[in-house]
Amino acid sequence: MSDTLALAGRLQLLDDDALVALVSTRLSDARSIKDFFDLADRLLDPASIDAALATLPRRTLAALAHPTADADPADLEPATRLFLTDGQTPGNALDAVTRVLESWPARGLPSAAQLADDPAPEDTDRAPQRDSSDRMAAERAFTATAGIAELLHELRATPVRELAKGGVAAPDAKRLLASLSIEPNDLDALLRIARRAGLVTLDDLLWTATDDALPWLLKGSAERWIALATSWLDALADDIGEVLRSRSRRPWGADAQQTIAYLYPAGGDALRGRVAFVLDSAEYLGITANGYPGAAARALLDNTTQPLSDVAAALLPSEVSNVYLQHDLTVIAPGPLTPDVDVRLRTLADIEGRGLASTYRLSAASVTRALAEGETSEGILAFFRSVSLTGVPQPVEYLVTEASSRYGRLRAGEASPEDELRGIASYVRSDDDALLSTLAVDHGLASLGLGHDGGDRLTSRFPFETLFWMISDARYPIVAERASGATFAPVRARSSQKKPAPKPRPFVELVARLRESAHAIDDAPEAWIARQLDVAIKAKSPLAVSVGMPDDKTVVFLVTPLSLAAGRLRAIDEKAGVERTLPLRNITAVAPAP
Repeated sequence: MSDTLALAGRLQLLDDDALVALVSTRLSDARSIKDFFDLADRLLDPASIDAALATLPRRTLAALAHPTADADPADLEPATRLFLTDGQTPGNALDAVTRVLESWPARGLPSAAQLADDPAPEDTDRAPQRDSSDRMAAERAFTATAGIAELLHELRATPVRELAKGGVAAPDAKRLLASLSIEPNDLDALLRIARRAGLVTLDDLLWTATDDALPWLLKGSAERWIALATSWLDALADDIGEVLRSRSRRPWGADAQQTIAYLYPAGGDALRGRVAFVLDSAEYLGITANGYPGAAARALLDNTTQPLSDVAAALLPSEVSNVYLQHDLTVIAPGPLTPDVDVRLRTLADIEGRGLASTYRLSAASVTRALAEGETSEGILAFFRSVSLTGVPQPVEYLVTEASSRYGRLRAGEASPEDELRGIASYVRSDDDALLSTLAVDHGLASLGLGHDGGDRLTSRFPFETLFWMISDARYPIVAERASGATFAPVRARSSQKKPAPKPRPFVELVARLRESAHAIDDAPEAWIARQLDVAIKAKSPLAVSVGMPDDKTVVFLVTPLSLAAGRLRAIDEKAGVERTLPLRNITAVAPAP
C-alpha cells in the first residue's frame, strides 16, 4: 500500500482547523508544499517522523512497535493524533513509521523489545530533604520576586525596546542592569518569568507592564511568589510536568532527568535542553534549591491552597510598614515594605538602593511629580508622619511645602490646532515674567527655540514631550497640563518603532493553498488521477486502476505503474504478468492495491 496516497486522502477529509493544528505540530515550515500529496510526502519524511516520535511517551512508542488487536486506544491516541498510524487497523503504524522505528537500534535508540521490557530507572539520590534547602529556596524566592517587582516598576515608568534579532536593546539593558543591580543573564530570566505570569508583554518590539502588574504589586510577598510559581507550574509541558509534579519530596537532579529520558526515549538534545531550562528556572524562582523542592514548592506541587500561603509567608522575610526619614532627604526602609507603603512611597521619592533594606530619595522633582499625580502637601506630610519612625525632619517638611508653593507656576502643554497652523507644536506658560525670561535665555534650552508669544507664554516648534522633559531635566518646577487646564504626570516617551508588517501565518496560508489545489483538481478529474499515478510511479507502489471499457463496463487492473507520458500509462499487470498501456482518459479511479 502507498502511504502517500492513503495519507493524502485522509488529510483531505480534515476540516481547516484540524489541518492547521496538525501541520503546525508536525512541520517547521510550509515550503515546497503545493498540494495534499506534497504534504503527505513531507509528513512521511523520516526527519518529520523522527520529530513526531520524539514527542511521544514510551507507552505509545511501545504500542506502535508492537501492534496488537487489544492495544489500549488511550496509549495510541497521541500517535493517531499525529497521523502516524494508518487510520484503519487499531495501532497499526504507517509503513514509513515502522521503518523509522526499526532503524532505532542502529542509532542508539531503544528497540521494540526494549521499549516494552526495559524497567524504569530507580532513584539513586537517597539523601533526605534538608532544612537548608528550604532556607535557600526561600532566599531565592524573595530575590526573584523582588526582582520582578523592580522590573515592573521600571516598565510602568518607561517601556523597554527589544531588538528584532532578540534581546533587550543595549541602552535599555544597561539602564535596567544598573537600576536592578542584576547580572545580564538575570534580565532575560526576569522578563520570561514575568511574561509567563502575564505581568509584562512584548508588543511591537516594546516590553511594557500589563494591566495585571499593579494588582500584583499590591499583593504581599507570599502572594506575589505564589502567582509566579503557579504560572511556572501551569506552563510546564506534559512530558516534563508529569515527572516533576510527582516529585514534590524527591530531588529534581539527575534522577528526574533520567526518568524523563526513560519516559520520552526519543526526546534527544531538544528534550534535555528544555529540561535544563525548566530546572534552571525552578532554581532561579526558589521552587528548588540545589535540586530539592523547597517547603513552599512542596505545598504547591501537592495542590494545596491556604497551606501554601501559610508556608510561603513563614519562609519569606517579614514585611514592615515603617521607615526612617533622614535630614538629608533620604528614606530608609529597615526591611521589605508592605506593598501599599512601597507603592505610595515610590510616587513621592526615587528609589536608590534595593534589597532587604531599600533606600529612597526625596527631591523637588519627585514631589512635583507626586503633586501632578493628585497628591497634596498636606496628604504627603500626613503620610510621612504615619510611616516615619523618626518623625518628619524640618528639611523634608520644607521641601514639600516649597515644592507645593511653586507647583503650577510653570505649565507646559500641546499647541492648539490654530497654533499648529502657525508652526507651533508646544508651549510653556507662567504668570511669573521673570521665570519665563530665565527660560528664554537659558543656554541649555536654546535648542528648543523658545520664543515669546503674548505676555504669559513661550512657544516652540518641538513636540510637547521634547519640551517638557528638557525643561524638567533642567530642574525647573514644570508641570504638564491638558487643553482643559487639568494637570497630569506624563510618562517619558520612548522612540517609536515603525509598526511591523503583519506576521505571516504560514500554516493558515498553507491550508488555503491546499484547498485551492483540491478545488482545481475537482474541476479536472484527470489531473487528480494523473497526480495519484505520479506518486505511485515514484514510490513504485502497486495500484488498483479502474478502466472504463467501450461497452460501458469497468475493469479493475492490479498494476505497478512504470511511467506516464503523452496521456498513456505504462504499467505491469501483476495478474497477467505482462506490460499494459492504458489511456489516461479511460482511467476512472485509482486506489492502493489491496
